[in-house]
Amino acid sequence: MTKRTTLTQMISLGAALWMPTAHAAGLITPGYVWVGAAGEAGSGAAATAANVAGAMGIGATSTGTAGAGTTGAGVGTPGTSAGAIGQPGAIVGGAIAGGSASANANAANGSQGSLPSQGGTGAAPPFSMAQTIAAALQSSADIQTATRNVEIDRKRGDEASAAGRPNVAASGTFERFDQATLVRIGSGPAIQVTPTHQEILQLSISNRFDLSGQIRAASSQARLQSLSDEFILGEFRNARILRAQSIYFNTLRAEHQVQVANAALRNAKQQESDAAKLYVGQIGAKIDLLRAQTQVANANQNVTAAENSLAIAQTNYNNLTGRPLDAPVAVLDVPGVTVGDDISVSSSVGAAATPAPTPYSVPIGEIAAISIPQALQTAKTRRPEILAAQVNIRVAETGIKLARAGLDPSLSLNAGGNYYPTPSFQFPRQRTLQITATLSIPLYDGGATRDRVDEARLRTENARTSLASTETDVELDVRQSYLNQATAARQIDAANAALNSAIAARQLAQIRYQGQVGLYLEVTDAQAALVQAENAQVDAVYNYLVSHAQFENAVGTPQSP
Repeated sequence: MTKRTTLTQMISLGAALWMPTAHAAGLITPGYVWVGAAGEAGSGAAATAANVAGAMGIGATSTGTAGAGTTGAGVGTPGTSAGAIGQPGAIVGGAIAGGSASANANAANGSQGSLPSQGGTGAAPPFSMAQTIAAALQSSADIQTATRNVEIDRKRGDEASAAGRPNVAASGTFERFDQATLVRIGSGPAIQVTPTHQEILQLSISNRFDLSGQIRAASSQARLQSLSDEFILGEFRNARILRAQSIYFNTLRAEHQVQVANAALRNAKQQESDAAKLYVGQIGAKIDLLRAQTQVANANQNVTAAENSLAIAQTNYNNLTGRPLDAPVAVLDVPGVTVGDDISVSSSVGAAATPAPTPYSVPIGEIAAISIPQALQTAKTRRPEILAAQVNIRVAETGIKLARAGLDPSLSLNAGGNYYPTPSFQFPRQRTLQITATLSIPLYDGGATRDRVDEARLRTENARTSLASTETDVELDVRQSYLNQATAARQIDAANAALNSAIAARQLAQIRYQGQVGLYLEVTDAQAALVQAENAQVDAVYNYLVSHAQFENAVGTPQSP
């Protein structure tokens, strides 16, 4: 008989039984309600000794016959059998069974609650991959700095161009003397040469003619450098997208590994229940019961480790997207991905006989359709590192022309006018105008220009070498990422086959043990192999998804938000 418990009852009873570390039906984690269906309590056989039912931790309450038929009312270990709430820290919903418990009870193992990635009760709206990438790009300090560097280089280009435009300047001076300056010639009257004050207003216009093209070259170099920085910005952007994809997939990986750990815990508790039933019926050995209890303890530890790994993955996700580090994280899984406990859910003994979903596999044509020569050609035209290196060669070549400026002639034209509000003997005219043309032809600068030109040529050679090295690195990156992707795709099929084998072996070992034709050690070995196969399949799928993202990044066509 199955007894269902409402959410309110689970919250109140869960808080009373397991408040220190358990999720307590959603009371611990803000924004989430871990809802699990109530387990089923069995009827069970009477114990042969009072210390078996209760003291051994078989159930919350057990009825046994000891000696003259007295009742042994020991209290069992919470979370191991009937009447117990879900394991501390586990995602297993607080399953509670009413009535008396027995060695055949299933109440400790409630249905699994909703995961954040599945949009469970009370969960925040999950993030998609596109939203994750957009948030990661927006929160990147490197991208913000690179964006400003592009703008800085544009301003430098405008500054270089300004050298070839006319410059206009205006100035004014006012001088006051202690007394006027007088000059007397012979016995004639005194002539005032400089009054007690003097004002001068000046206006000048100058223009430098770009005879040798140095101004155009400087402006072009600055704009080319701006273009190079734009490609560097693209490089940072692609790297950020790859990081966002990797963290996104690793978060999903950690969630599924928590599923696997909780499924292993439920199976371990079921095995403990079976071992206790056989021991109470004097069929099984005490060592089997002790092994079962040890297996439950180990499964609890694995759940804790998996949840810690999930918490770390979620913290990394929040750090990536610029959210508070302790904010709840919910992400959408990749469509069509069924891994881990999603595949092996039917392996649990006592579970409903439902056909297992089709495991995730990579379409054969997806890998076969990749052309390495075409991928390399795409990378050479799309990878920002190569494009930036090509522009840097042009920047260095322009630097050679600029280095020759020390021996190039220059021509400038200046026009100016003065206005004297108070004319005097020294400045008899109230307005003056002058035009000056200056032609400068350097003859010898001690070899400084020659050294600057040689330096610029060496920088150009370095830029060409850097381009060749970058092209080699990109080709190596493309080939390696392709091989990693192809290997990861094949590992998925192998992991699926191993998981199917482990599911069958686990079911067979459990049936053999329940029928007393197999050893309990077979069950524990089969369960350990199943957990390993489940985790291997989870790793295989998300390793492929990460390697696929790495290949797209290597080709220069990462996913856009």
